[in-house]
Amino acid sequence: MAIPDKWIKLLKHKSDDEWDMGNLIHTLTNRRWMEGNVAYAESHDQALVGDKTIAFWLMDKEMYTHMSTLSDQSLIIDRGIALHKLIRYVTHGLGGEAYLNFIGNEFGHPEWLDFPRAGNNSSYHYARRQWNLVDDDILKYKFLNNWDAAMNHTEQKYGWLAAHPAYVSTKHQDDKVGDTYYRV
Repeated sequence: MAIPDKWIKLLKHKSDDEWDMGNLIHTLTNRRWMEGNVAYAESHDQALVGDKTIAFWLMDKEMYTHMSTLSDQSLIIDRGIALHKLIRYVTHGLGGEAYLNFIGNEFGHPEWLDFPRAGNNSSYHYARRQWNLVDDDILKYKFLNNWDAAMNHTEQKYGWLAAHPAYVSTKHQDDKVGDTYYRV
C-alpha cells in the first residue's frame, strides 16, 4: 500500500507545489524488477471513517457546494479535479502492471465508509456509495468518471500496463515536471 499511503501523506502534509518529485516517482516505481504489481491511488483504508478520500483531501467542503455545473466556478474544485486526474494518471502509468479502481473512487466519491458498529448506533447511513452522483448530468463527478474511462480505454488501445516497467527520463524538482517516462 505504499502508493495510496504516499498520496494521502502528501495531501495531508504538503501543498502540491511542495511535492518532492523524485521521492514520489521512486515510490511509484519501487518494486521488484519484472514482478507484476497492482497499482491504485487510494484504498478502502482512506475511505473508512477517520480519514478522507483523495477527492475530499483535494476539494474538502467545496464538494458540498460547488460540484454542480450550475454553481459558481470554484478554483478549489477545478484544481482538485485536475489534480485528482493527474494523481490517477501518474499512478496508472508508473505504478504497476495493473490498475485498480473500486467503490466510487473512479469518480471522486466524496464520503467515507462507515459500517454498522456500536460507535455509530449500528447505522447503515455511510455503508453505501452514491452511484447516482456520477449519473446526475449537472454534477461534475461525471468529469472524473469520464477521465477514468478514457484513461482505461487508452491503456487498452496502447497496452502500457503490459509493457516493461517505465523508464523515467526527466524529473525536475524546481519546475515540478514530475516525469517524462515511457514504457515499451
